Amino acid sequence: SMLGATTALLQRHAVSKRAAVAAASMVRFKSTSLQKKAIRALGSTKPVNNNPKKVNDVAGNHHEPNGVLQLNADLILDPPPMGSVKDEPISMPFKQEEDEQKEQQLNTYPEPQSEEEGVRTPPVVDGQLHEFAPKIVVAGVGGAGGNAVNNMIAKELQGVDFLALNTDAQHLSTTLTDQRLQLGVELTRGLGCGANPDAGRMAAIECKAAIEDALRDAHMVFITAGMGGGTGTGAAPVIAETAYEMGILTVAVVTLPFTFEGSHRRRLAMEGVEQMQQVVDTLIVIPNQNLFSLATDDTSFVDAFRMADDVLLAGVKSITDLMTSPGLINLDFADVQSVMHGMGNALLGTGVASGEDRARVAAAQALDNPLLGSEMDIATAKGMLVNITGGPDMTLHEVDKAAQSITNSVLDQNANIIFGSAYDESLQGSIRVSVVATGIDPVPP
Repeated sequence: SMLGATTALLQRHAVSKRAAVAAASMVRFKSTSLQKKAIRALGSTKPVNNNPKKVNDVAGNHHEPNGVLQLNADLILDPPPMGSVKDEPISMPFKQEEDEQKEQQLNTYPEPQSEEEGVRTPPVVDGQLHEFAPKIVVAGVGGAGGNAVNNMIAKELQGVDFLALNTDAQHLSTTLTDQRLQLGVELTRGLGCGANPDAGRMAAIECKAAIEDALRDAHMVFITAGMGGGTGTGAAPVIAETAYEMGILTVAVVTLPFTFEGSHRRRLAMEGVEQMQQVVDTLIVIPNQNLFSLATDDTSFVDAFRMADDVLLAGVKSITDLMTSPGLINLDFADVQSVMHGMGNALLGTGVASGEDRARVAAAQALDNPLLGSEMDIATAKGMLVNITGGPDMTLHEVDKAAQSITNSVLDQNANIIFGSAYDESLQGSIRVSVVATGIDPVPP
């Protein structure tokens, strides 16, 4: 064999130098076992490593399948006396795999990559992942929208961001939020639209990039405006379309003018409502004329408009409470989205009751909101989001009564009805039921 021939060459002194070099250059081993036998035969126990990137480990199990054993040519040309081979080990470097450090690295679980390396790792606090709450923005457009935002801020609505947009710089400065955007700086010069919806639309288009920046990272947007004027009627559809194109769940709550404001203003308002229907997921219309059904002779003009603003406040609060307040049944943003995405006409209602049979009474009040009028039939709802809130004395049976009252009011057996229950310590002795009904058809004439 080649191993025996090589050993014989080393032990014989009569071999020629040229033959020895030729024999050494032809010796190649393809087996780890042959390498070990050759080293033992030649008397070497620890081969010298001539490659700083690799370490020869003869006793290891990790070797290249086609390793090459290189003999020391000088030793072959001038062989030592017999019996002295083991006293002077021959240097025999040969190709092997990575060293033990590489093997240890392969067996070690890699550290998480940093954000600079393209992988985001969720922040951890006390062993728990952060809870990422959805960003909800309430955008008030025009004078009426700005007033609605001020009302919600004054009543300390939590869990939302407020944004005021107007072409009237003077009115914009009176809003209570720091997030303000003046529309049409070059077009209107901060002087308003003069009840011209076309001017409001152009003003919003002029600032579309700024609107996108203001709504960036939002998951849901409530757009509130008064229809019939210039900024609300013209700019609100542009803002809603911008949010809709950004993939944001877009809900609009708009008001219609009083009858005494004239037919021209009402016609402009209805045109604005038609435009809004094309660019929002859900639209809620509140006719101001219905305020007379709630107002008394002693109700002030300001208080009457606050009633309309409270409809928006109750709707937003019912949604945020479901996702942020502790309770028996908590809902996430995906639940809200499933009920409100692309559903068209909607109704908002809230009822609060105490005493005997309070759960059923509160549910009945929520389903019958006189401010929303009788133009829409809530029984035709395709989706419904229900929030039943109470204090520590609210019982499971009361939640069941309220839920059954609402479920029985919907005709469609396949309607997507999602219930949630929140806890509010201030409601000791009372129960509040809030309903957001979507996909509602108008009442036939």
